[in-house]
Amino acid sequence: MPIAYTHRGPLLYTILALSAAEMANSGDDYSDRLVSKASTYYDSAINQLQLSLANSSDAEENILACVLLSSFEISNGHRPAWLQHVNGAVAIHNHFASSISRECALFAYQYFGFRWILLETTMPPGTYPLEEVTSETSMTAQILQNLSTMLQQTIDTVPTLAMQNIDNNFGCSLEYLQLVNRISTLSALKYHCQADEIVAEETSDLYSTTALAFDDAMSDMVFVAKVQDSYLEHCSRCFKLAGRVYLRLICLDASLTQLALTAMQTDLLQALRLVINEDQQRRAFPMWPLFIAGCASFEDEHRKAVLDMFRTLESKWPISNISYVRNVTTQIWQSRDLNGYDNSRRHDWQTLITTFGWKLALS
Repeated sequence: MPIAYTHRGPLLYTILALSAAEMANSGDDYSDRLVSKASTYYDSAINQLQLSLANSSDAEENILACVLLSSFEISNGHRPAWLQHVNGAVAIHNHFASSISRECALFAYQYFGFRWILLETTMPPGTYPLEEVTSETSMTAQILQNLSTMLQQTIDTVPTLAMQNIDNNFGCSLEYLQLVNRISTLSALKYHCQADEIVAEETSDLYSTTALAFDDAMSDMVFVAKVQDSYLEHCSRCFKLAGRVYLRLICLDASLTQLALTAMQTDLLQALRLVINEDQQRRAFPMWPLFIAGCASFEDEHRKAVLDMFRTLESKWPISNISYVRNVTTQIWQSRDLNGYDNSRRHDWQTLITTFGWKLALS
């Protein structure tokens, strides 16, 4: 972050906004004043960003500012405005590609790619038309491709198995995220094809075979931390199990009472307890696996475990997004209980999120 110390530009003001907001969320006696300061710094960051957009020499700083501004939006108010910063970073990269280092582009890709892919998992069937689902120029494909030409997305092949390096910032590998993205795409393709009875009859076996191939690929993935770190190893197991639960919910329409899914859900909750507990020092945490565990929870015992972990997170990580995701999860349970739903067929948890106007940002 040398730029922030030598230049009073958007990056410096964004860092100040984040710091003030976090101090306010921690219950400081001056919380109201800190919230006001955070808002002032945020406005200054936006103004500085707008003033420097045309300068190629400021391109890297502006991309980093977009990354941190997104983090500010996600952690303070769960507003969908963070998606504007994604598009802003993409536009800056496309216009000044020759002025941006590989390290900066890769960092932005990792941050935005991680959150964008997990956001896509909360979208209901039919969100995008078939043409966009299958297009390599869709919004998702463009965002993931433009920030790093090294990590282009494909949707028609099962990833080759390899030792997956765990990214220290979010507890799983980039290859794993690409597989989650392919699972989301497979679900969208399945939805559109099922709308056509003739096509559905021809492709149902193919989708089942592909989904099971994805499950095998995920099951066989071996995650490796660059340095010995039991926390990261436990965290990667949470993502691995959550991905398999997600696949069953979204592609195989598994009932929440299915014994195999219930057993996998129990394993997921046990894995989550190893990384979300009172003794664990503050670190990055697997919000998406916890959310998926919540969506798949039908038994009271499982729901209580999920709520206990949300409470632990709220006490150790004073970020407003945690309570927001918890509230979404409990609303999903209440809707199921009131309507007598005992399964997730028709992807009810995704539909409910959209019905109530929620825009999850699973940081």
